[in-house]
This record gives sequence, structure tokens and C-alpha cells, in this order.
Amino acid sequence: MALRFTVLVLVAITAVSGFFVVADILLPEWFVIVGRWLPALISLVVIRELNGGVAKWWDLCPGGWRRLLAGGAVGVVVLLGVYVAAAVVVALTGIGVMQPWSTLAPVAIMVIPMVLLFSLSTLGEEAAWRGFLQQTLAGLGFWRASSVVAAVWVLFHIPLHGAMAVQGTIPVTVAVVTTLGLFPLGLYLSAVVVRFGSVWPAVFAHALPLSTLSLLVNVDGMTTGVHWVVGVVTAALVTAAALALAPRGT
Repeated sequence: MALRFTVLVLVAITAVSGFFVVADILLPEWFVIVGRWLPALISLVVIRELNGGVAKWWDLCPGGWRRLLAGGAVGVVVLLGVYVAAAVVVALTGIGVMQPWSTLAPVAIMVIPMVLLFSLSTLGEEAAWRGFLQQTLAGLGFWRASSVVAAVWVLFHIPLHGAMAVQGTIPVTVAVVTTLGLFPLGLYLSAVVVRFGSVWPAVFAHALPLSTLSLLVNVDGMTTGVHWVVGVVTAALVTAAALALAPRGT
């Protein structure tokens, strides 16, 4: 069941991304948002054959408002803390400079509304990856299942980011670092889902519009080496957060 879902999703995203490249049509920005619902829509094909319905297999039941709010807050705040900490580490090493508070303040004020807005698109991914696929692989244990889910999530983004790099929308270095960085992020998102018993904490955390790169000055002018350092530092901190939140003994 998990294998069939994975193959269908990877074939679909490769076909669509490949079409834009072959047809020499710039991959539209709206597809990056709407395309997040592709895995969820494909999961519906598989869910029809299972007992429990969409709410169960998408892991949508939060277990009460308190649990929903607590999970959402932890998911977002911890990840935000990771991004800020990574930016501080990079700044202290002298390879990057933190933006002034006058620049960050407007962004900070907009965090909550932006998270809620972007959640409309991230729900499509999280319901499929950390909801459906995570549950179908639960028998493997948390870390094995989460590693498989994270790896498939990385594979899902390769055609998309590859098409954007080929078309010049994003630099190749950014495409590679961003894609690889999804693996530790995937482990973290799985950890908050299992910890709080629903997909919503991952939905909100995934929707967080900040990244380490956006906290540094002259992002577009950063060298390849700096991009890699930022990526490695962020990955290490995200992995540490996943270890802290993951269920013990799994």
C-alpha cells in the first residue's frame, strides 16, 4: 500500500515537472503551492481501500483543542527557535550577518497570520506524508518509518527543485541544499506528529515562512560554501529538535 502510493506520487510529480521543462514553460509559482496537495489527492485513491476513512488516515483528529493548540505552538516555536539559533551561529562565525531588528520586526509580527495562511497548502503534504504514509509504516518503529517518509519527501522535491534550477528560478546550490535539508526537517515533523497524536502540529510548523537564509543579509550573494554551512548548521539543530521530541525507545 505504501509502495503503491509512493510510486504514484513520484511518477506524478516527475511527469508534471518534466512537462514544464520539456515544453519550455516557466514553472509557475502557484504550482509550488498547489502542488503540495498532489500527494494528498493521490492518497485518496489508496485510502478508499482501507477502513477508517480520510480523517483517520490523514491523522486529522487533534484530540481536543488544548492538544491542538499545544502541538501547534510547540511545532512552530521550536522550529522558529532552530532557525534563529542557526542564524546566530552563522553570524557568530563571521560568515554571515544577522539582519537588524528593524528588518525582522515586521516579519515577526506576521508570523502567526502567515503560518495560518500557508497551512492551507501544507495540509496537503502533511496529511499525505506525516499522516497517511507515516501510519502505514508505523510497524517499522518511529525512526525507521520517519526516515523512510523523510527520504520519500526528499525524492518528491527533486523533480520540482530540479526543474526550477534548470529554468533558472533558483540557483543550483540553493536547490541542492534546500532539497537535502528536507530530510532532517521531515524527521522533526514526524516527531511532532507522533508526539501530539495528529498531523496539525506538522502542518503549522511546515507553514512557518521563516528560514535561516531569510535571517541573513545578502542571501542572493552568499557563496556556495556559506550556503552549505547554513544548511549543515540548520540540519544539525533540526535533528536535535527531532531527537528531543521523538518518542523514546523507538
